[in-house]
Amino acid sequence: MNYTYLLVGAGLGGFSYYAYNNSEILFPYIFKIVNFYHETVDYYAKTEEKPIKRKHSRINLICYNTTNKEEMVRQDIKEVIDTETNKQYDLKIIEKNINDKLYYKRLYENDLNNLINDNHFFLGFLDNKPFLQISYDDGFRKTDIHLQLKPFYIDRSRILDKKFMIWFMLKYFSYDITDKDYVLKIIDNNIKMFEIKNNDYIILRNDNADYYEVVTDENI
Repeated sequence: MNYTYLLVGAGLGGFSYYAYNNSEILFPYIFKIVNFYHETVDYYAKTEEKPIKRKHSRINLICYNTTNKEEMVRQDIKEVIDTETNKQYDLKIIEKNINDKLYYKRLYENDLNNLINDNHFFLGFLDNKPFLQISYDDGFRKTDIHLQLKPFYIDRSRILDKKFMIWFMLKYFSYDITDKDYVLKIIDNNIKMFEIKNNDYIILRNDNADYYEVVTDENI
């Protein structure tokens, strides 16, 4: 690991977050600095990287009830899921192990049997990371969550809606947000700053210049 990149990245990440709340003062300066840093790191990463042959293992299906917090994991989903189980759990996520690392893709198709039989649910990684900073804030707790979101950066996946956040915050932070109104403060890879709330979510997309699409005022 190159600790120079790590330290500089951490410093710039914190500086970017401060700029979110003081954008009128710092934005013109930080935009050029952070862009220069990421261009430099990406350049050296591309010159040093070697082709990676990814080793895939079995795929699991996480089924979660966001009301009673019940979770059921189907091991190796070559088997289909019955209709009643499909109705019982309102959040479903594919868990896939690649090179001993877990990755997740949100499912929101109605007929999971067709999806599982077709086996084309995992559409690959994003070509570029979409976000530099994502912070959760409900007025009582403020938490940076972007590092834990990296395994979810899969093309055509949907993240950060309320159902996803209920499961995600319990899994990674042991924090129940069921009855909480919150704001997610986001800085994207182009230093664009914005917020999303309970009824908003994001779809990750390789066919979008920003690698994501924001959907607002849609409670799912």
